[in-house]
Amino acid sequence: MANKKNLTAVFELMTMLSQLVFDPQMIQKTKLSKNELLILALIKDATQSSMSELAKAIGTSPAQVTRSVTSLENKKLVQRTINPQNRRIIIVTLTHQGNALFSQHEQAVQTKLQQQLINVPAADYERLNLAIKQAVAILKPTLQQNK
Repeated sequence: MANKKNLTAVFELMTMLSQLVFDPQMIQKTKLSKNELLILALIKDATQSSMSELAKAIGTSPAQVTRSVTSLENKKLVQRTINPQNRRIIIVTLTHQGNALFSQHEQAVQTKLQQQLINVPAADYERLNLAIKQAVAILKPTLQQNK
């Protein structure tokens, strides 16, 4: 039962963070869809991704990723190149414009989160920050193994 409570807490945290990152007003400013924004985030984190990696990470069809990447490419936010080692693989990377737009969105999310946490006592904020860092340190290697 303790594991279920822990998973519930993780799910609740993920939901809250998702609502913050995908706030409709903030997304509207980027002029991107949620999928497009998620693709930019995944590429920024990995520096480059294949189309199939993006589809798997998002949990959507390759056709949907292709539509989203085409839209991002038309907006000059990403570029596609053919993998020189395997010409069947298309690699997607951020352009300078894509990196700048995502960085602006990331900064806006951080600012909003800071505003929401402004009344949290310093000791609680430090505990929260430490807990999140520990969670990331635990989850990141595990999630990367499962790719």
